[in-house]
Amino acid sequence: QVRQANPSLQSSTLRAEALAHRIDPSGTLDDPFVAVGVDQVPFGGGMGSVMRYQVSQTIPFPGKLSAKSSVAGDRANSAKNDAETFKREITVLATQGFFRLYYNQKALEQKEQLKKTIESTVDSTKARYKTGESGHHDWLLAKIELSLFEVEKLRLLREQKTIQAVLNELRAQSAETPIGTLSPEFSSHDLTTSEIPDLALQPELKSLDSFISQAENEKRLAKLSYFPDFVVQGMAMAPSSKMTDEKSNWGVMLGINLPLYFWRKQSELSTAASIDKEAAILEKKSVENRLNTEALDAKEQFKTAKDVVALYKSTVIPTTNLAVQNAKSGYASRRLPLLQYLETLKVQRTQELEYVAAQIDVELARIRLKELL
Repeated sequence: QVRQANPSLQSSTLRAEALAHRIDPSGTLDDPFVAVGVDQVPFGGGMGSVMRYQVSQTIPFPGKLSAKSSVAGDRANSAKNDAETFKREITVLATQGFFRLYYNQKALEQKEQLKKTIESTVDSTKARYKTGESGHHDWLLAKIELSLFEVEKLRLLREQKTIQAVLNELRAQSAETPIGTLSPEFSSHDLTTSEIPDLALQPELKSLDSFISQAENEKRLAKLSYFPDFVVQGMAMAPSSKMTDEKSNWGVMLGINLPLYFWRKQSELSTAASIDKEAAILEKKSVENRLNTEALDAKEQFKTAKDVVALYKSTVIPTTNLAVQNAKSGYASRRLPLLQYLETLKVQRTQELEYVAAQIDVELARIRLKELL
């Protein structure tokens, strides 16, 4: 939904498309100049005027049009790859928001489950208090825990509205649009070959390659600007009156424009293009280093998260569940105080949420590798 509807992504794609439509015009000759007028009109009056028809066409020095077209093409390719980079960024942001909302929903769900358990404990604590089997403080403690649950529930609901608003903004919908309950299917805990990043396919680097090529073509264009453009002009003249014995005639002229100010124009443009190219090469090297670092960090995150998921699944969760069962039995048989029982329940909730968080970390590491930024 985000990729289809996000207005910023659509805007960047359209700008790249607009630049692509500027390639052909940049490599096309200027429009010819056409003029019609009266010439050779005597100051003292008379019948000596003629009609002049004139056409002139500017022809750039060979190579200039192709250089301009190449510069426009490089700009379009750079913008296209920038749009692809932005598409990756939007994808990562949407994925992060999706899993934040899923984690929030799981926290609320587990909070409700734990609340029901505490409510049943409150009833038993109240009954024990009435029969004198427990102190008044145990019943108050259980009531306080219920109040704290309500406080945390309100915080989670407020956070949920914020996350929903962010996701709705990304998919160009109103902030209040409900999203519903999320139930993602977690992928396998192994990376496929297609998920290993290949820097040769990185749009960020492709964009910089286009910028380097643009600087090269701009330098070539600046050098070609030292050479003059040509102007071909054709003229035809016809007497405006049949009363004169003058005949119609025609003429052709060839002219050039002289680059007289080359030290302020062409020379400076050539130097600027050389500096731009050098800067783009350095920036590309910097981006390559950062992408390599990001890929390494994402791989390590994936490996660690995968190991954590396996540990929680095989050891932590089963052990915690066993501890909860023992605590429940201990509390029921009055061998375990209420405070310790509640702490065990909280630990169980924390471990279950951390298990969900570890599964999410695997997916986020995978998306970092797939949509490397």
